[in-house]
Amino acid sequence: MSLDRTMEAAPTAMPLKVRFQGWGTGLLLLAAWLLLIAATGLYRHDFLSHQTVLAISFTMSIVGVLAIGQGLVAISGGFIDLSQPAGLIIASLVTVRLSEAGMPLWIVAIGAVLAGMAWGVFNASIIVFAKLNPVIVTLATNFIGLAVLFLVFQLAQVPLNGEIYNFGRASFLGLPAIFWPMVALVLIVGFLIPRTRYGRRAIAVGGNRTAAKARGISLRATRFAIFTAAGGFVGFAAVLFAATAGPFNPGSGNTLQLNIIAGVILAGISLAGGRGNFWMLLLSVGFLSTIPTSLVFFGLSSDTQSIFQGLILIIAVAFDGLRARRGTP
Repeated sequence: MSLDRTMEAAPTAMPLKVRFQGWGTGLLLLAAWLLLIAATGLYRHDFLSHQTVLAISFTMSIVGVLAIGQGLVAISGGFIDLSQPAGLIIASLVTVRLSEAGMPLWIVAIGAVLAGMAWGVFNASIIVFAKLNPVIVTLATNFIGLAVLFLVFQLAQVPLNGEIYNFGRASFLGLPAIFWPMVALVLIVGFLIPRTRYGRRAIAVGGNRTAAKARGISLRATRFAIFTAAGGFVGFAAVLFAATAGPFNPGSGNTLQLNIIAGVILAGISLAGGRGNFWMLLLSVGFLSTIPTSLVFFGLSSDTQSIFQGLILIIAVAFDGLRARRGTP
């Protein structure tokens, strides 16, 4: 039987499992998010302001797009991609250089996405052809990428009052313009993953490599495609990052990594692969993006914020392990 017929033999089982799983997690996330907002608002009434909404939305926009790429790697069984900080700054530097050359926003965006995809292909080539652990490879390539970046530049920024600069400061329906592409991407990816052949292949490879291979799915091709696509999302996030970050240096992306990984895990996307609901990223990323702002209103220092982020990551990993042992979404 051909691969296409095999994939069509049971078209409803896998999509239904992925489509409806994680809603219990979503309700818990929503409750925790609302509780955090309520507690901070009671402590400091000025927390409930439009400026707070803007601050949270800006953070959500960049972290959310990066979390999509991280989620693709996780759901396909690649565990996590630790090279996102380097990939983000590489694509951001491409964004700056294209902007300085006077390119329109759409060309800048395409260039950044292609740069991110090239970074994904670089990682995938080492992982697939050398048959090495993705976590070790991406950790190493992140160090390599950052080292090279420090040799190339020290500080960069998109041209002031340029098209991309104005895009980063524009608003739509009372929220930053960069917020809406993130929402659209989360909804689109969440819809397509359980309903397309390539999405189901990624889930199948992450869920059971042996069974996926027996069904004729190429593990190499799937992993190559996943890391390339994940790199594309890193490239798009770089456009949003460069448009809003102001001057940035090669290490500017490192602070995002904990929230990205925690957001993916809290959304119920298993690091072991095979299950997850991308729509939950809107809740998990929103909750995690609210925490730093809330801590500021509670008067806690940036060092204390890092402690909270680390604790949340540990808790998220613990919950992911508990879900895996129980076999529940």
